[in-house]
Amino acid sequence: MMKLVVSLIGIFLLGFLIVNDTWSVTIIGFGYEVTSSVFLFIAAVLIMIYLLSLIRKPFGWFGGYQNWCRTRKQNQKEAYLILALKTALDRNEKNIDLLMKQRKAVFPPKSNESLMIEALFQPSPHVFEQLLHRDGTEMTGIRGLLEYAQKNGDLTEVGRLLQKAVAKVPDESWIQESLWSLQTLQSDWGDALNTLEILKKRDLIDKKTYFVRKSCLLLKLGRARDAFNLTPDNPAAAIAYAKQVPQKALSILIDSWAQTPCWETYVLFRDNIRNEKPAKQMKLVEKLVRKNKESRLSFIALAQTAMDAHMWGAAKEHMTAYFNAYPITPQTARMMAEIEREGWHHEEGAAEWEEKATTSEELGGWGCSVCNHATESWEACCPTCNTFGSIRYK
Repeated sequence: MMKLVVSLIGIFLLGFLIVNDTWSVTIIGFGYEVTSSVFLFIAAVLIMIYLLSLIRKPFGWFGGYQNWCRTRKQNQKEAYLILALKTALDRNEKNIDLLMKQRKAVFPPKSNESLMIEALFQPSPHVFEQLLHRDGTEMTGIRGLLEYAQKNGDLTEVGRLLQKAVAKVPDESWIQESLWSLQTLQSDWGDALNTLEILKKRDLIDKKTYFVRKSCLLLKLGRARDAFNLTPDNPAAAIAYAKQVPQKALSILIDSWAQTPCWETYVLFRDNIRNEKPAKQMKLVEKLVRKNKESRLSFIALAQTAMDAHMWGAAKEHMTAYFNAYPITPQTARMMAEIEREGWHHEEGAAEWEEKATTSEELGGWGCSVCNHATESWEACCPTCNTFGSIRYK
C-alpha cells in the first residue's frame, strides 16, 4: 500500500514539473509556482517519503485487523470443508441440511465453491449444467451430466459429453474408461480395442484387467488364437480357437481343460472324436482330464463317456467317486438314474435318483463375477449389470 501511495505522489509531482534549465525545476499547480534547484527537489521528495513512512505506523492496526479478518474467514472455510469431507466419507445424511444452511455464511451463494458443495450433497442436472459453463468447474459439470446420461441410457448425450471431455483432458482415467464403455455398448470393437491400448499405455488400467478385456475384444473381432494366448483359462477363447483350427482342436481343448474344466469344452472334444471306437474315445477323454482329474467335471466327463459306450460298470464307478467328493446336482442325479435303469435295470433305484434330480441344486456354469447373474453360455458383456468381461465359468 505504501509503495502505491509514493508512486501516485511521484506521478502527480512529475506532472507539474517544468524543467527551466539543467539545474533547476519549476513546479506549477493549484495557482502556485515554485522554482527550486534539482538537488533541493530530490531532498524534498526523500523527506516526504520518510514522513509518509512515519505517518503509516499509527494506522498499522488497520492492516492487522484486515489480516485477522482474512485469517478468520479462511479458518471458517477450512472448518466447513473438513465437516463436508467427513460427512461425505461417513455418508452422514444428518449433517447435509446443516452444511447447506451454513454454506451461505462461508461461501457466496453463486460461487464455484458453493455450487461444488451442492453438486456433492444435492446433485442434480441443473447444478452440473451451471458448473459446465463456469471456468474451473467445467470438467465437474461434464462428469456429473455424463453420469446422468449413462443412467438414462442416452448414448447420444454420453458421446457428446465425452467428445468435450477428451478435447480438454484426454489423459483422465474416468474419461477413457467412459469412452471405452460407450464403445463396447455400441459394439465398436475396433475402437474399443484402440481405447483399451491407450488405457494400458498411460497406466490407467491394471495388467490382469487389461488381458481379460483385450481377450474378450479379440474374441468379438474373431481373433480367437490371440484371445486364447492372452487368457488360456477362459474356455470360451479355447472353444472358439479350436473351432477355427480343427486339426489342433484336441490339443487346444486339453490345454484349456488343464486351466479351467468346462462342460462345453468336453462336448466339443467329444464331437471331435465321435468317429473313434468307444475304447479309443475313453482313452482320449482320460487324456483330456488327466491334468485336472480331481475336478468334479472330470468325474462327470469320464462317466458320461462310459455311459455313451454302454460301459455301465465304469460309469457307476466314476459317479461313485464323484459323490464321494461333491454334492448331488440335477445333472449327476439324472445320470445315475440312467445308469440304474439302463445298466442294472433297477427301476426303483432309478426313480429315487430322478426324485433327487428335482430337489437338488445345480452348481457351476457361466455367470457374472460382479452381479452373479447366470447365463447359458459365455458373453462379452453381462446382460444384467452391463459389466464387460465379467462372465466367468464357475
